[in-house]
Amino acid sequence: MSSEDKTYNGWSNYETWCVNLWLSNDEGTYRHCRSLARDATNAAEDSSRVREGIWTIEEATRFQLADALKEFLDERNPIAAQASVFTDLINSALCEVDWHEIADAFLEE
Repeated sequence: MSSEDKTYNGWSNYETWCVNLWLSNDEGTYRHCRSLARDATNAAEDSSRVREGIWTIEEATRFQLADALKEFLDERNPIAAQASVFTDLINSALCEVDWHEIADAFLEE
């Protein structure tokens, strides 16, 4: 296995860069993702893992937003229910996305 650098344009990999680009380049999609970031920020304090001392509020915000962003994109996958080589390849690429890195980018704004 090669230990070559897989970073791309300052992101952990091409897949993460690509998804972030698409989420942030369309105004409507960008606004929705910003809304998800606000929702995650507002909900973090009430997280059971925060109350139990497992996560900090910042960690809960980051994890909740990463999950929400992934779910948002998964819901828009037009071929998710189809069994094909294309579905397998798209799912493989999406598994490489660092959703927490994208969440961090939306939370920094």
